[in-house]
Amino acid sequence: MSSVPLLKTTSAKDAASSFHIADRAGHNFVHMRQWEGFEKSLANPWTPDTPDGLVNLGVAENALMHREVVEFMAKNTAVNPISHLTYGSGPKGSPRLRQALASFLNSGFQPREPVRGEDILVLTGVTSVVDNLAWAILNEGEGIIIPQPFYSGFSVDIPTRAHGVIVPLEFQKLKEYSGFDDVFDPVMNAKALEAALEGAKDKGIKVRAVLVTNPHNPLGRCYPAETLLEIASFCGRHGLHLISDEIYAKSVFQNPKARSPVPFVSILSLDLADRIDSQLVHVLYGASKDFCANGLRLGMLYSRNQGLQAAIASTSMLAWPPYLIQEAWAAMLEDEAFTSNFLETNQKRLAEQYAFTTQRLDEFGIPHHDNTNAGMFIWIDLRRYLTGKAEVAPGELSLHGLSEEEKAKYRHRESELGRRLFENGVNIALGTWFATEELGWFRLGYTVSREALETGLERIRKTLREVEESGWA
Repeated sequence: MSSVPLLKTTSAKDAASSFHIADRAGHNFVHMRQWEGFEKSLANPWTPDTPDGLVNLGVAENALMHREVVEFMAKNTAVNPISHLTYGSGPKGSPRLRQALASFLNSGFQPREPVRGEDILVLTGVTSVVDNLAWAILNEGEGIIIPQPFYSGFSVDIPTRAHGVIVPLEFQKLKEYSGFDDVFDPVMNAKALEAALEGAKDKGIKVRAVLVTNPHNPLGRCYPAETLLEIASFCGRHGLHLISDEIYAKSVFQNPKARSPVPFVSILSLDLADRIDSQLVHVLYGASKDFCANGLRLGMLYSRNQGLQAAIASTSMLAWPPYLIQEAWAAMLEDEAFTSNFLETNQKRLAEQYAFTTQRLDEFGIPHHDNTNAGMFIWIDLRRYLTGKAEVAPGELSLHGLSEEEKAKYRHRESELGRRLFENGVNIALGTWFATEELGWFRLGYTVSREALETGLERIRKTLREVEESGWA
């Protein structure tokens, strides 16, 4: 039996025909294979024993509290055949974890209405939650508005199965735009939202929802309450769902250099009664970020929309996390003393690691968005390495001002810079992956071990020096 070689094609139809698969599978073969590059980046990680390995600063993984997670799980996790080796109570989530999450949200997110365990669904990570929400809310070709720049995973979560469309919320098109602070400004959001909705209508796209990540990824900031209220009012006026991804809620830290830092405010804590129907408001959370456990693959959806809950529950067995893993997180959440100390310690370590990283970036002459107090990443400015000029004017590499030829040139240079960094043993995330409106920005994750971070930063400096010396000729 002969095998068909992998196609070098941009045609989904060709792929479907050659591999005898459905058209939608052919489309995903051609356009949705992001994990192949990611797997390569994880194949040979840097450790003190593998100094030639890759330092991966391109993902939002927090290793600063891994030891504490391991110790807690070792002490508090035991296999119970009745609870863990059977179908239990079904795929909507362990009753124990759902109640533990409700208690956690009630104590830590200050909801105006008590959160109930029956209004929570547990799935395999927030990625699964977004995928299921898109499937349940959108008809094929319908859209979700997301502020730019936005988490790169949404570009997979929304179109892959639901065939939804991301409608970017653009700020640099507004004549009043002056910088990243505008992404969090209520007036600018109001203007950008109306423009995005009208633009989508002109393209024949029906918008069904607005999705915000609060704290923001990749800018590492919290939305002010007044901006969240403005977004909720917009959604209410137009009958749109409001999805609040709050996965970094407890990864907020002290940054003395931040200008008027905003604390985290959950959408649950705001009075939305006169702004939007509560059935249209949905909150996402998970174990990956605040609890430093991406690999547990645990995410939750809180929604009071019973029709939406039932629709997602009908397919939840396709994203059913093991009960043993669910109850490991439940045990953490139930131990209030452990959780309080864990989150407080994590915030202190985030602050220390952030201060160290930004000090190094400043020493290396690498500009960065410094009005940051949340998350585990820094938005760094490498625009001058694309232009070859010592200084780049504000908006000089904005996609809204470049010709198509210039866009292609600078996108190539951004990709080439990422490749050179990778070849020198360090990975950071290209801004293009986050739908940035201006080329030349990158997201740098800083929550690896201190030794790995120092190694990675030195490799970045080495690469940038090579670029300065060789240029793009």
